[in-house]
Amino acid sequence: MGEEEKLQIIHSEGEEAKLQNIHSEDEEVQESEHNNGICSSICAPVNWFKMLAMELHWNFVFSVVIVYGVSQGLGGAFSRISTEYYMKDVQKVQPSESQVYSGITSIPWMVKPLWGLLTDAVPILGYRRRPYFLFAGSLGVVSMLFLSLHKNLHIVLALLSLTAGSAAVAIADVTVDACVAQNSGSHPSLAADMQSLCALSSSIGALVGFSLSGILVHLLGPMGVYGLLSIPAGLVILVGVLLKESPTHNFAYQQVLTSHLSTICEQLSL
Repeated sequence: MGEEEKLQIIHSEGEEAKLQNIHSEDEEVQESEHNNGICSSICAPVNWFKMLAMELHWNFVFSVVIVYGVSQGLGGAFSRISTEYYMKDVQKVQPSESQVYSGITSIPWMVKPLWGLLTDAVPILGYRRRPYFLFAGSLGVVSMLFLSLHKNLHIVLALLSLTAGSAAVAIADVTVDACVAQNSGSHPSLAADMQSLCALSSSIGALVGFSLSGILVHLLGPMGVYGLLSIPAGLVILVGVLLKESPTHNFAYQQVLTSHLSTICEQLSL
């Protein structure tokens, strides 16, 4: 073998080694980019929550997640499915009659402007948010435990308890809406993020709730699920305890009341 052939072989082997090194480096770059993409997709929501907690205080984010995600989303899904089986299996009512009762229990949601008027115009001991969270949570705990612990409950008492539970969720919903509106005024650049937080919490809670409600009703029965629903209501009480709110003094009741009544009248006239 001549010198030229040896040089060609050495040159070709060097080129192959370079190509292999380049190929391995490309694979490493692609793998690192893939890993970075996974990490960024996981870390982005966590960083978003941290940003909201730092800018708006963690107890506000906690309030939105509990009220929208746990109480309204998860609890609403559990309550809807368990009420259907409760009316059919426990109260022994017909489906048409059950729909009438469902309309009665939804009355608290039809009068949401009234709850909003109370939270804005009627402070309790100088606070406009915390007492209503405490009242809503306590009302929800009492009504759900009452349904859970009484087997042969009259339909009228059952309707009153279900309506009280619905009112508890509606009052908590209106109160946290007022907190969101207040923070939107003080942090207008984060208004869209707050709305996204509300929608995200409610959607995830409802998705988990409807996924598990059938299994829980099968295992525990509708009355057992009502017992579980006292937990979201208890968390609403915790929201009222932890919420950061400064007391208001010399509150202009008449001015706020007149403003809200005029707004309601304008909406009704449209």
